[in-house]
Amino acid sequence: VCGLYCQQSNRLWATAFMMWPMSALIYFGIWRTSRDLLELRKKSMKKGDSSHYTIMVTKIPDEYNTADKIQAFLEPSFPNQIAFVTPVLDRKEMTLKVKELQKLSLAHLVAVHKAETSPEPPTTKTGCCGCVGETVEAVPYYKGKADELRGEIREEYPDAEYKNAAFVSFKTVSSAVKASSIQFRDDQTWEITGATQPSDVIWTALTSVPDTATQQGVRMGVSCAIVALNIIWAIPMAAGGALANLEQLGDKYSWLSGVESLPPTLIAIIEGFGPTIWRIILMLLLKPILYALLGITGILETSTLESAFFNKYYMFLLVQIYFVTLVSSSLFAVIGDIIDDPISIFSLLGESVPAVAIEMIQYMLLQGLGLGVGKIVRLVGLILTIFFSKMAVVEYQKEQAMKPPKYTYGSNLATNMLMWTITLCYMSIAPLILPFGFIYFALEYVVQKYQLVYVHVPDFETYGLFWPDVASTAMWALFLSQLATMAIVGLKFGAFQQIVLAPLPFITYFVITYIEETIGTQMRKSMLPLSNAANIDQSRPAPQVENFLASAQELNMWTQPCVWVDLDDPLKPPPDFPEITESKEQKEDLSGESKDRLVRSKKRDDMDDMEMQEQGDVQKGEKDVDVDVKDQNDDQ
Repeated sequence: VCGLYCQQSNRLWATAFMMWPMSALIYFGIWRTSRDLLELRKKSMKKGDSSHYTIMVTKIPDEYNTADKIQAFLEPSFPNQIAFVTPVLDRKEMTLKVKELQKLSLAHLVAVHKAETSPEPPTTKTGCCGCVGETVEAVPYYKGKADELRGEIREEYPDAEYKNAAFVSFKTVSSAVKASSIQFRDDQTWEITGATQPSDVIWTALTSVPDTATQQGVRMGVSCAIVALNIIWAIPMAAGGALANLEQLGDKYSWLSGVESLPPTLIAIIEGFGPTIWRIILMLLLKPILYALLGITGILETSTLESAFFNKYYMFLLVQIYFVTLVSSSLFAVIGDIIDDPISIFSLLGESVPAVAIEMIQYMLLQGLGLGVGKIVRLVGLILTIFFSKMAVVEYQKEQAMKPPKYTYGSNLATNMLMWTITLCYMSIAPLILPFGFIYFALEYVVQKYQLVYVHVPDFETYGLFWPDVASTAMWALFLSQLATMAIVGLKFGAFQQIVLAPLPFITYFVITYIEETIGTQMRKSMLPLSNAANIDQSRPAPQVENFLASAQELNMWTQPCVWVDLDDPLKPPPDFPEITESKEQKEDLSGESKDRLVRSKKRDDMDDMEMQEQGDVQKGEKDVDVDVKDQNDDQ
């Protein structure tokens, strides 16, 4: 299929020419997908989200330490528009005590169940973990401890320390959109951003936001630590690559002479699967370290943390799995011959580098067929669920045993982008990798879709904001594959073929820049437009919005999760926060004729958004919404 296994072969022309249509196909696919997702993002954000009524304010000066003072500062800019202000307080101690209260309540519930089903009352010890100390009856002991802790929490609740941050909720979406882009003077430290969903907030980071200089210093230090960790991690990773050539190394180095005494079957298993399994284990060990490093940089949202993890983890995978594996496996196989004849390094590497594709196929198959299918079967989770369900005494324990783990967007996206990179880089070196790449992504599509639809409950919604990073990474992977192809063709002394391939990296760089500066920038900056915010405000009845804001304030929607817990029943699930949408109930109450009119108006507005210029679109949208609101009022 290709001539990369022969020096100066005419079949190298096939590799050179086929890179052009493949690159063009990828250009078009990523551009078309980016354009479609941009429109989908805009369409989704037009509906509005409950968090669109709220902004997040950080780095508030110490003198504004109450809700009234914060509201008084913002009131001149937004007269009679602020609904309520929720200052961020230090609730670390309360969080720990609430968790302890939940443990005591569960222990009391279990003790009550045992007392009802056993002829003798259950007992426990008053010492550490109920293993040491005086023996007492469990039911009154746990009830007394829970009541005592409940009283402490209620007594200390109002005395939490203010942490120079707050959530400000407005009466209209338009006011919140305006406030999220407000500019302060240079001598004012206030930082305002649009609020995310309450479940997306990292409260431990929000209660300890450092000043700008400290934050920049911490992030610089974390970046240096990640670079150093990448270098250090390459040592054991390279050692794993040597396992693929274990028998050859045993023949050349006396200190590995014991390898010859191993059974041939064992050597074949070690050489075949050892490097891949070793690399997967090392990368699994890396995840908690990388999360911990990113966690101290002051990231305030889980979605932002997952995005940062995706970028950092992908770089680790690219360096460790691709580059280190490529160098270690290819170089170790011919290092003795290179030492004997240094001039032959190009021809030797030209033969050994394509052979590394076998290891990459093994890694891809193990990730797709092994770990991918394992995610569907969830054998470990199934065993643990069955075990803890059998061990459970009360219904709450069974519910916790069935609770699925959180979905890690960053890790899954990074792994998929690595497979994409490997497939592109080796499709011209070893075309056999293409069907295996297809199998991997087909399985991954089924597995991840099943996980997201039926297993995991999302903690946040970014409206497709991960896509610009994914698209950019996919394009840079194509850029790398073009350079890799040029390098391998050069090792095969295909000078003329390199000339044919030379323009491709420059074209790819231009396409990357174009997509990033047009569609990528629009996606990152396409927050809820002010015209759409005005339409939303006009289409929602004032009583509906007032009830929503009152419920959000009453339920402490913008506070730490420990405040959501019912102290009288700590094991009860937290309350469902109010949601405000386009009022489906109102639409259902309308007559059929009014429904048709609203649908026609909605379609007319969508066509106007696609065809008209922005200013004209704003005016048209406002007029149409006025008509819709009047029609709704008349029908009601």
